Amino acid sequence: MGPERLPVFAKLPLGGLDRRAILAAITTHGASVAEADLAAARALATPTGIALPEGSVVVLLGGSAGILRALAIQLLFGERVPVVAVHYDSEKLQIGAHQARALVKAAADAGVECAYTNADATRPETIASVVESLRGRYRVAHLVNGIAAGATKRFASAGPGRVREIDVAFDPVRQVVDYTRPENLRGLGVVDVDVASPADIERTYKFMGHSTGPWADTLAQAGLLAPRESVVAFTDYDFELDDPVYAMGPLHQAKVIQRASMEAVGARYGVRTVRVAYPAMNTSALGAIPGGTLMFTGTAELLLERGEFRTISELGRDTMPMFSAGFDAPTLSLDAAYQAVLREFHGTKRALRTSAVHQAFPRVFSDPRVMR
Repeated sequence: MGPERLPVFAKLPLGGLDRRAILAAITTHGASVAEADLAAARALATPTGIALPEGSVVVLLGGSAGILRALAIQLLFGERVPVVAVHYDSEKLQIGAHQARALVKAAADAGVECAYTNADATRPETIASVVESLRGRYRVAHLVNGIAAGATKRFASAGPGRVREIDVAFDPVRQVVDYTRPENLRGLGVVDVDVASPADIERTYKFMGHSTGPWADTLAQAGLLAPRESVVAFTDYDFELDDPVYAMGPLHQAKVIQRASMEAVGARYGVRTVRVAYPAMNTSALGAIPGGTLMFTGTAELLLERGEFRTISELGRDTMPMFSAGFDAPTLSLDAAYQAVLREFHGTKRALRTSAVHQAFPRVFSDPRVMR
């Protein structure tokens, strides 16, 4: 039997959710969902015993969603470390602003300093304003860059392509793939991967390649980067070298630029630089990547089967060792189990048929941890 001819479907933003439906959902439920989700995540934020230098603050580029939100929750409520975050969310169409406000309020109630700024973290005036707010209040700053704003496209030299993907409904409030009901899986097909324009490439490099250096420079000028004490890190994803999206477009080169930037920051200021390698996670950023939903769903199914699945909250807690004084490795790899199932995942992906897709992921669509 030859390969199945799969239908082509459009990978629409947030699974094709209507803007009016998003607006209504965020307006009605954004604040309450943010508060409920924070309460659930806080219950998991137990201390890890890291000992940051006295007078420390952790600056997050991101922090209203995904893995950096998990870092913020663990730092604030598990470690009781002050957090200052810069996120970039629509007040009306994204839950991030509600999540930021919920974090600030809960931190204040818990007696931990926390501040969120909703602004473009790459603008010089944003950097200057946030860093100035830290001057004199803290002795040591640590920086974690989690900006994810790149073009999920290919270089013109690679040309357009198509990848296998599953079509799954998104949660209109949380704005991630919704695994709470099996019927949310709408089918299997292929999606197009477009060619990046020069503007796409420039924007990707700006946000995901060059964004750490200006923050490190400004923090150093303010006397907040302490040699051998400060940690400067960024969230990374060790994609496969034949990945049809990551490896063949501006996301790849942006990571090359970012890694070189980190080496320069470490050499210039004597700080500890760390690349944190995470597995595929159920985030809105991954959900936008052609093939990303199938990648997460398929690998999560295998990890759940093996008892090795880690929630975003757990991965946030697993990140804490990089802040310990004794940690001096250039990479914190939190994706070993994920990397170990990739070969099996690709085999099952190639064998997946439209007639069997609804039976292919029983654990993912029944385990509540997938949405945490």
